[in-house]
Amino acid sequence: MAGENGETLRELVTRLIESAKDYARAEIAVAKQTALEWVNRARTAIIAIVIAIVLLLAALTVLVAALGVALAHWIGMAGGLAVAALLAIGTAGLLGWFAATRLTGKNG
Repeated sequence: MAGENGETLRELVTRLIESAKDYARAEIAVAKQTALEWVNRARTAIIAIVIAIVLLLAALTVLVAALGVALAHWIGMAGGLAVAALLAIGTAGLLGWFAATRLTGKNG
């Protein structure tokens, strides 16, 4: 059995396989380029988010220290800072517990 151009079935199948390989390579190249474009767009946003988180942590540290100094008026400097630190740790623990229950779907 021969094709229109006098090609054998084997030659037609070989050409079909090569065309499929070329198509797959082209699709992979498009996917890579799409991913690279997304990463390039997201890079600036991710840097800004990281900087914002660092600044937020610095502000929270100052806030906890200020709370400790305010409490120092009644319970001394060490006691005030310890209470402020314990409040911060307790809040972090509650937020962590809340997040874990949301992620696992368990409410207890």
